[in-house]
Amino acid sequence: MSVVSSPRQRAVLILGAGRSGTSVVARATQAAGVELGNHFKPPSRKNPSGFFEDRALLGLSKKLRRALELRPDSLSLLDESVWDSPVAAPFYAEFAATIKARFGAAPIWGFKYARTMRLLPFWVRLFRQMDIEPSYVMPIRNPLSVARSRARLDAHRGSQENSDLEWLVNVVPHFHLLQDSPLVVIDYDRLIANPLVQVQRLAKQLGLPETVKSREAIDDFVHGFLRPGLQHTQFSIASMLEEKRINRLLCEAYCLLDRLAVDEMNSSTIALWDRWKEINARLAELRPVLARLDMLGLELRRAQWNPFSPVPAAWRLARKLLEKL
Repeated sequence: MSVVSSPRQRAVLILGAGRSGTSVVARATQAAGVELGNHFKPPSRKNPSGFFEDRALLGLSKKLRRALELRPDSLSLLDESVWDSPVAAPFYAEFAATIKARFGAAPIWGFKYARTMRLLPFWVRLFRQMDIEPSYVMPIRNPLSVARSRARLDAHRGSQENSDLEWLVNVVPHFHLLQDSPLVVIDYDRLIANPLVQVQRLAKQLGLPETVKSREAIDDFVHGFLRPGLQHTQFSIASMLEEKRINRLLCEAYCLLDRLAVDEMNSSTIALWDRWKEINARLAELRPVLARLDMLGLELRRAQWNPFSPVPAAWRLARKLLEKL
């Protein structure tokens, strides 16, 4: 008597740097047929349309991030050893139990959190332990728009120099881990301009079946969820390259991702990973500077609560370091 093995469960992680349209792309992924759950973090002023983040997994992700001493705006590069350290070890069982409880019956489920790329090595190990087949959806958005969107929430983090560094430390270090898995890069501006084409492209590249239910869900996303006001700025790559304040290393990385977003490259393109290896090595050379900036940033945050702290001197030093990168 032959035994028929059940298909492996699939998971889709929505990645990308913050303020890159991750929430809208998460909603598009849901419309395409990926189960995101039904217990989301509620909308807020920061994102009135909703975040589409499972609250249980979000809470665990933030707990893990704090255990690794990563603030949301941290610039320090983590050492690879942390993922197998006693600090991270207890989280594997916690995440596995939560995933089984929340998505155990779902053949394909997804999760979005804007810091997931910082924690990606953890997720890769977790999927291997749980025998889950991973796929990835990565929203990108012109870095000029990312900085302006962030500046509306935090003037310091929204400066072009600081926003660029946050983008680099979130996106670059672990992107190579996606090389052997299905990967769809979605440009936010193209999604807003032509949502049906982009959602259909996403569904096709993830291998999601087209059903009556999915067609209705996609139609609701295109004609119901999307509305004027979701796109405050739009810049071209030419504008990005002409901007003197923008980080040149970011420009190189972003241009590669943009080629993935228009299918000029895919995750099996060897030249992509050769270039990315060089970019990652150049970012790694900045490790001491990034750690120093991180410490200065923490001191500045603390100084906001202390009117007698010498904030201006620390601020000037941080700005000078940023401008040299």
